[in-house]
Amino acid sequence: MLRLVRIFLPSIHGPLPRGRGWFVACGLAVALAGAAGRTEAADTVGPAPPAAGSVALPPDPPLDLGGCPALGVETARITVVEISSFKCTHCRTFHETVFPRLREEYINPGKVRWVVVNASDDMSDQFSPLFAVARCAHRQGKYWELLDGLFAVARRPPSLLTDLVAKSPLLDRDELEICLRDRTVRLAVAGDFSAYARLKARGTPTFLVTKVGADGSRTEATIAGAQTLDYFRRALDKLLQTR
Repeated sequence: MLRLVRIFLPSIHGPLPRGRGWFVACGLAVALAGAAGRTEAADTVGPAPPAAGSVALPPDPPLDLGGCPALGVETARITVVEISSFKCTHCRTFHETVFPRLREEYINPGKVRWVVVNASDDMSDQFSPLFAVARCAHRQGKYWELLDGLFAVARRPPSLLTDLVAKSPLLDRDELEICLRDRTVRLAVAGDFSAYARLKARGTPTFLVTKVGADGSRTEATIAGAQTLDYFRRALDKLLQTR
């Protein structure tokens, strides 16, 4: 029987954000906390029966992150969902200094699958071409190669983004122009910002960590902020050591 366990790791700040529902991260269903402040293990996962005289609300529909940029095998025991903004200086620092080592030590060996949701708490950012270009780069399979450039131009005049795209040998310009006119890309960006709100992120970067045990149980935790490499090592190693 599925068991959901939420833990406080010494190097991790708190359980998953409050709220109700599930999200699907590239094929992995992850449960969100069912009640404010609840951290105990449960034999089953599901809504509590409605109180007398109350109206039972339908559960939130699954939040599908399957189209987001991802690295690592889908069978990894741990999935990390990173909520990140290109305009976030701490996000940029994390990707320049910490993420390359995490990729080498945990993602490439198949221990961790890493999924990225690019969004921010400023809903107007979703209309910036920056996030659409990132989605289109992902469609061409070049998101990770273009990532440093997107961080570099995020707080600069829009013309620099145009120059980056124009001069990049990574992207097919004709395909990019078609992609940027594609309504589904705009909807995907809006979906990322909706995911930010539903996941109750309290800023960027935020990392939602889920480990699936051998018995099917799920252990969840949230890492807040761009922590050090040793911080992430301790957190991930602790989860990997448990069954």
